[in-house]
Amino acid sequence: MLFDAYEQKGLLFNMNFKESNGNYAAYRGDLVLELGEVGDALGHRKPPTATIKNTIVLAENDKIKLYVGSLDELALLPKVLDYYQADFAADIRMILFIVNINKPLQIEAGGLSIPAIGMQEGLIWNELIDIAALDKSDFRGQTASEKIITVYKALSDYKAKGDKVSFEEALTRTVELKRAGRGPV
Repeated sequence: MLFDAYEQKGLLFNMNFKESNGNYAAYRGDLVLELGEVGDALGHRKPPTATIKNTIVLAENDKIKLYVGSLDELALLPKVLDYYQADFAADIRMILFIVNINKPLQIEAGGLSIPAIGMQEGLIWNELIDIAALDKSDFRGQTASEKIITVYKALSDYKAKGDKVSFEEALTRTVELKRAGRGPV
């Protein structure tokens, strides 16, 4: 399974779940974009220096069909493609929520048109459900992986918003924003 291979390579981080369902495999959690350096003689690594957060990934027959996550900076997009594009299906549905953009964009990179939505706070899953025009009743009685399959199917007619721009042009449209912090008061 694709996510088992990622786990062996140390690419899964802060995992919520990883499960299979027939030909499908689903994962929620963070994915590593830059491994931490080796921290000791036994080869144990320090925490990753860059991740894509709160990912929702669905693979079918070891090819990624749905890839959704949150980047702190648009500049990390090439790392997403470096690490994971080889496993993308030809018909991948991909949506990135990016902290340092404030207007939706369709970014042309790596032969893909990637919908990018500005988001400084909130939950990726809730935003994705809104985009897919689903509500909680659509998920009644489903397992975690079945919920992701439902979202994937609901996104079949999703039309991205925003200007179509190259990655280089998108970099000129970034803003100085940080992810909103949460914690005890």
